[in-house]
Amino acid sequence: MLTKQKILDLPYVYTANVFSVGDRLCVGAGSERPHPSYLLDFEQREPVEIAPAPGGTMSLVPVPGSDNHLVSVMGLFPPFIGLEAGIFLHTKKDGAWSSRMVIALPFSHRCEFLTVEGDSFLLIGTCSKHKANPEDWKQAGEVYGVKVGDPDSCDWKPTLIMDKLYRNHGMTKSVINGQDCLCVSGTEGIFAIRPQATGSYAVTRLFDTEVSEFVFIDLDHDGVDELVTIELFHGNTLNIYKKNEQTWERRYTSPLSFGHGLCAGTFKGDLVVVVGSRRDTEALELHKVVDFANGAIERIILETGVGPTQTRLFTHKGTDYILSANQVKNEVALYS
Repeated sequence: MLTKQKILDLPYVYTANVFSVGDRLCVGAGSERPHPSYLLDFEQREPVEIAPAPGGTMSLVPVPGSDNHLVSVMGLFPPFIGLEAGIFLHTKKDGAWSSRMVIALPFSHRCEFLTVEGDSFLLIGTCSKHKANPEDWKQAGEVYGVKVGDPDSCDWKPTLIMDKLYRNHGMTKSVINGQDCLCVSGTEGIFAIRPQATGSYAVTRLFDTEVSEFVFIDLDHDGVDELVTIELFHGNTLNIYKKNEQTWERRYTSPLSFGHGLCAGTFKGDLVVVVGSRRDTEALELHKVVDFANGAIERIILETGVGPTQTRLFTHKGTDYILSANQVKNEVALYS
């Protein structure tokens, strides 16, 4: 039986992430509306406000190698109102947090760090170059990269990596062909990005179907990762694919409604996929892999009426947790 703990009340919560800051495990959270962003020490559970404004927080990640810097995407509000969006640097000094925009980038949607051979790169995805209205998808999204050394003295000048990725939504770190990569998704599929010693970025297409969110994970212990996707953009199906030589074979599918908040990993000794629906049942689901080779996957509804936007699986001091931004309930919750 699962235990649920509400660790933060936050109206229209969108972002929930877990990461280490020095020797402390922390949870970062932000709202997609004009509400503050917060950092919580996992042990103490006392929220600290790191950014009072502008809200519209899509991503919140730590700067590698620093205990006093975080980076976020802010300024993207529903429904895709983001002309003032960009990358914000959050700095802790003398116990207090301050924030400033370091990259003005309209319709920024995701950001994540990738460290390669000791150098850290911030990759940023936009959902579009411009949107005249919420339904306007005529212009493609883009992906940018910034090499980040000392965050306080970094020039924060982004390099354009990809200029044609429509409905860009997914972004996650993965190991592709034995190398750490940052993968992104959109209408054109899934792409792996890796910084090169020359200062350029190598881009490799991994999957050619429209994908909203995705994760790579080995579900049958054969040493080759399966691909788990939400399709299409904010889509209505959860799919799991197995690589068959150079093609992906779909082995599992399950219905969603406005699918969101995908993650995968180990929970209570089982390999699991966690995903949410933001419409209809607004359920948080767990898909337990019983025997992948024989198609045995158990779908478990953890809670309905929560509308998850982001989820994370992690382990702390021997206990497995599911972290979920439950937007409908305006809460950040832990399931253990």
